[in-house]
Amino acid sequence: MQSDKALDADDVHDETFFKNEATSQYNDIEGHEEKYKDCKKKEKTLEEVVGEIVGKPTIWSVILVVSTMSYGLSVDSLTYDTVFAGLLPYEKWECISKKCVRLLDNFTDKAHFYSQATLCKSDLKIREDYIFADDNRTSFAVEWGLFCEGEAQMSFLSSSIFLGAYVGYLLASPAFDSLGRKKVTIASAILSFVSVLASGFCSNYYLMASLRFLCGLGKNVCWMGLYCWVLEFTPENMTTFMTVLSHVTHGLGFLLLDLLSYYIKDWRQIFFVVSAITALGTAPMFLIPESPRFLLTKGKLAEAKASLEVLSRFIGNPKSMEDVDLVYTTHKQDLLMQVKDFYVYPKLGRQTVLLALIWFMTCALHYTFNFGWGKISNDLYMSYVYGGLVTTAAYLILPVNKLLGKKRCMVFFLSSSCIFYLLAMIDYNISSNFTLEHLVSLLGYMTILGSYTLVYQYTGELTPTSHRGMVYCICASFSRIGSFLGPYIQLLFTVLDKKITFGLFAGGSLVCTVIVSFMRDPTGKAMPETPKEL
Repeated sequence: MQSDKALDADDVHDETFFKNEATSQYNDIEGHEEKYKDCKKKEKTLEEVVGEIVGKPTIWSVILVVSTMSYGLSVDSLTYDTVFAGLLPYEKWECISKKCVRLLDNFTDKAHFYSQATLCKSDLKIREDYIFADDNRTSFAVEWGLFCEGEAQMSFLSSSIFLGAYVGYLLASPAFDSLGRKKVTIASAILSFVSVLASGFCSNYYLMASLRFLCGLGKNVCWMGLYCWVLEFTPENMTTFMTVLSHVTHGLGFLLLDLLSYYIKDWRQIFFVVSAITALGTAPMFLIPESPRFLLTKGKLAEAKASLEVLSRFIGNPKSMEDVDLVYTTHKQDLLMQVKDFYVYPKLGRQTVLLALIWFMTCALHYTFNFGWGKISNDLYMSYVYGGLVTTAAYLILPVNKLLGKKRCMVFFLSSSCIFYLLAMIDYNISSNFTLEHLVSLLGYMTILGSYTLVYQYTGELTPTSHRGMVYCICASFSRIGSFLGPYIQLLFTVLDKKITFGLFAGGSLVCTVIVSFMRDPTGKAMPETPKEL
């Protein structure tokens, strides 16, 4: 019995030995296979992978960007809806009292009786001496008495959207670089939708100002996040094309709002339609993957690869990331570390300050004109049509950038703006309703818009990925200060000689030109990932 047991034990030992040996050999083979697979993986940078996926513009890449950036249709609509919903029809009123009729009879120049000057400088009272007769068109400015002395309140109402944007950028700055582009962008888009929808039910000035603040916070943070998001899965050789493509919807939104406001006579319905446009522009954001650049800065390699695979399927060029070994640099940080980097890497700090000044100047001029067409032209709707068509200036970036490079392209647009503003000082009537001032103002608006469009890309390519969200928010917050001042700056046309006003505009453009001349040119260079790479 003992020998049998011993034999059984030996058999079990031998069997275990052979099993262990086989397992060991299998593990060795498996280990060699894994090493072989690792050897087969190709080391590639994110730039190289994105370039392989996107390569060159295709119908699918164009559809991807246009659908993603379709929120741009609502950007201008959200910004200028108060211009049309709060229209001030100074030339469209009529007398309903003997006092008003008597004033008309005693007026020397009857052709200019129905004007802002007559209405605001006389002691006529609305609904007692006169009524606005604008083809049954309603206006909250008329309902709430925001005209003549109250027009400054209208300017604040227009500016409050930029005040909200300023606060939003400060709050979103750490969020973009910690929570990601996608989550923050979608959340801010929803906020802008809810606030503009609520504006249609608004019953007083102070509530409207609060809703405009929230709308500005959501709208501007959303657009900034959206642009930063799309730029980060765009190859370097296509950034200019994508920048122009992303701004196409702005001009269309400009024209769409003008057209809708011309036919929609109830001011509340204008807000409702704009809210619907905002909702449609928000929908595609849920389908787009998170920025792979952002994911890599957080060390989330698997998620970055998955994001790239989703992007490749959207582009119509499916790509597996299994055989790719992404080369990247992690940059662990928090808000305090990001701020500290501006001191540790002074070039990053200086560059950000200069860019912020350019954003401030170009944005102030851009919005001064868009809120001041009524001061330059007598036909508000046609002026906005011209303004919308002039937004096609974004297309000029492509040939000028290709010919001159990004830095010289910026200098070209800024210096051209300076020249046009100087020409606007000349008094010359091209026709009864169209002057040289109006013509060169449109041209100056076109070139300053080109500068403002290009500065988005210029900033993105100069700034490291690890700080791109923060730098965008810093620069954009300065731009919101400029845009906040825009509706007030346009009032200079009524209190100062136009030569002084246009001289100030020319000086601002000249300052930006000088600033850009001292900055480096990112043309042909890969975007930096960390401050150290600067």
